Amino acid sequence: MLSVARVIEKEELAERCYYLLLLEPRLARQSMPGQFIHIRVGESYMPLLRRPFSVAGASPESGTVQVFFRVVGGGTRLLSALRRDDSIDCLGPLGNGFKSGRVTGPSVLVAGGIGVAPLLFLARCLVREQKKVILFYGAQSSGELLPVKRFLPSGVEINLAAEDGSTGYAGTVTAAFSEAVERGLRVGEMFACGPRPMLKEIVGLNRQKWSFPLQVSLEENMACGVGACRGCAVAVKGSGESAYQRVCREGPVFDAAEVVL
Repeated sequence: MLSVARVIEKEELAERCYYLLLLEPRLARQSMPGQFIHIRVGESYMPLLRRPFSVAGASPESGTVQVFFRVVGGGTRLLSALRRDDSIDCLGPLGNGFKSGRVTGPSVLVAGGIGVAPLLFLARCLVREQKKVILFYGAQSSGELLPVKRFLPSGVEINLAAEDGSTGYAGTVTAAFSEAVERGLRVGEMFACGPRPMLKEIVGLNRQKWSFPLQVSLEENMACGVGACRGCAVAVKGSGESAYQRVCREGPVFDAAEVVL
């Protein structure tokens, strides 16, 4: 599962948000929507731990994998300094991804910030299955939104939201989706990824009001990435207080009815 990927492209798409196109044919063949790769961000032992990044796209034909990341610390700052033809050490693909079922209504994706990454990959796969796909995507401002149309196939309906009112819906992406449901939006299945407060709100609303089939992709700090250290465990509904599952192993995608946020 270890491999060395070569940087084909690197681009800053939004404020402190970067796009990497990596050449690694095995990763491109094996990656599924919702999975992640664990990247060694530097050549030294500082920082010591790898960083997990959702697979935002994979093309077996070209042997390439897409990754998005936001610079938030030393590790991602090192990644932002990569140049074309640089090599990076990757572990993966890891984790369990999204599972789409037979539904009569559209597949709705709800994303916040950089959490849109795995949903872009999912959207392309759903379109190939000839499903109607609707994306709700939000951030605090328009400057923090990635140019998602560039990475999506034609036919995906895109609804943008900015909390400062600078583009699209003026408010949170959760509020934008809620109002669409109130106006009669039919939902066959639903997938969400983004900041924990966003996920907590949308899972809570779904339990109280809608009961749509909902899967959420969780973002957690990870050490090993393969389930050995149990440092990324999250609470799930079970028979006792010690019911936990590992985001890196049993996740990062969970059924919203099972996970405790």
